[in-house]
Amino acid sequence: MGRSKGGVLVPDAPTLEGSVIHERNGRMRIPYDGRFGPLTGGFTPSGRSMELEHREWRTPAAEMSGNGFSVRRVSEMSHRPTVDEYMEEAVEVMLKKPVSEMITTSQGAMALLEKVRIDTDVGLAEVPLLYNPLFERITGPFPGGSVMIGSDITVDANVVFLEKMEAGEIVFGTITYTGAQTPVPIQTYAAGFEWTEDMIEYDRSYEIGMNSRAFGRAYNYLLNHLHLSPIIAFSYAGANTTAADVTAATTVQERVLRTFQTAYRHAVQAVPQRIPTWLLANEADRFLIEDALLTPVLDANGNPLRRVPVEGIIYYNGATVTNGVKSYTYPGVTSGTVFFIQPRLKLKEIVHHDLRIDVGPEDISRLIEGQQVGRTRRTVYLDLANAVEKVTIPLT
Repeated sequence: MGRSKGGVLVPDAPTLEGSVIHERNGRMRIPYDGRFGPLTGGFTPSGRSMELEHREWRTPAAEMSGNGFSVRRVSEMSHRPTVDEYMEEAVEVMLKKPVSEMITTSQGAMALLEKVRIDTDVGLAEVPLLYNPLFERITGPFPGGSVMIGSDITVDANVVFLEKMEAGEIVFGTITYTGAQTPVPIQTYAAGFEWTEDMIEYDRSYEIGMNSRAFGRAYNYLLNHLHLSPIIAFSYAGANTTAADVTAATTVQERVLRTFQTAYRHAVQAVPQRIPTWLLANEADRFLIEDALLTPVLDANGNPLRRVPVEGIIYYNGATVTNGVKSYTYPGVTSGTVFFIQPRLKLKEIVHHDLRIDVGPEDISRLIEGQQVGRTRRTVYLDLANAVEKVTIPLT
């Protein structure tokens, strides 16, 4: 194996020192570089830098097999082993100087920013992202502060293969824009911390890593809410609803399966057709749903009922985050209701930029030792009437 030019394996690999961004107001920011993937299987430079972009393991999916097929389950309850695995690999960066002193020195700033990044990553690992299988991610930047529905988002290419006749011409494909040309604004979400000199002097329980871990948890709570709450709160018309099967003299397992069969048939017969493959449900209904979908169900004559083609199940019960004396509740799916979803085609996650966190200088006039501000700019596009079937399942 020959030596690489310059004596290093990757001569253009960025250094921590060289990556930091110094702003005029005294703040420093280090982007999370995503050009190199895991060494296993090799890596390919992608040529772009990302700021705390989510890793694939943050959407844990447990495979459940039954009756010849498997279904992926994504939920808070199945996430704990993933958190433990990540915590074993996390690198600890200890602060040996006051934060205010570290901000004013180059070496200290590097250690501080690296600690912020690692602690934020730990917080992100504690709250799994549940919506990823449902949405197609579209990344910016979008300089105008908005995206154009009907051009930027709902655009697709179509072409038809036809027999080529001698001396004839081929028929070229077209680019199709769906929907009206409507601008949708990119929304900004932000949060911040500041710590005072008194906190440093008297509060032995405080350390800056608390802030960054809280940023990570709050960010994933927000993303789950932004993407799943519109599906839960939408008012579905009759063309997008399926009532519970109440056939007498049958088991609840059979009634649940027959309900999903009706919902699937209803969706694929819609115009335009939608093919639902993912379920969004309440954790309390896990056993009812999985018993109906993953175990053989026999009718009154002992014949097995047909399975419903489901790729995965997301269990989402929402979350409550307390900030001081005020609590913020993100509503989840109501028990007895399931959303049968066609993923990605009509559901878009539009990201101008992911999570950014800055560490700012002190404000001596208020005895503020430092500040942290995190923000993201993003929005979502959802065509729920052409992507979701709301299903009421029998609970007894």
